[in-house]
Amino acid sequence: MTPKDVMTQNEVHDLLQRMFAAFTNPATKPEQYAGLLTPDYIQRVDGKQLDYAGFLHHSAALQASLSSSSVSFEHFVTDGVSAATVHIAEALKINGERIRLKVIAYYQFRENRICLVDELTHLLEGTSQDRDLGSRMPD
Repeated sequence: MTPKDVMTQNEVHDLLQRMFAAFTNPATKPEQYAGLLTPDYIQRVDGKQLDYAGFLHHSAALQASLSSSSVSFEHFVTDGVSAATVHIAEALKINGERIRLKVIAYYQFRENRICLVDELTHLLEGTSQDRDLGSRMPD
């Protein structure tokens, strides 16, 4: 690893903010993730694993079932090549029901993009069917 591979705390925070801004925007198109995620991206969430294509399907499923969502960080640490966050994800379903999740996530970075996310989610508010929000796929 060379010094150019290590991002500053501000760069990591900015990358995560841009990622969540794209992820929570219902108008985000799949190609917009290319600058945020590596082609070999892996996401592990609640015992399931998604690759880049799986993540795009997951994103589409959320866009189809949510009218809005947001993420707020409670804790954030980074060494420039990885990071960990505890954050709250809030969403409003198309039917008007609210969902709140607490998420503990670990990230790895390569070439100023996210290459790995490993996370656990805990449903704070919502129905039992909303427990899959972190890995939901289209029907």
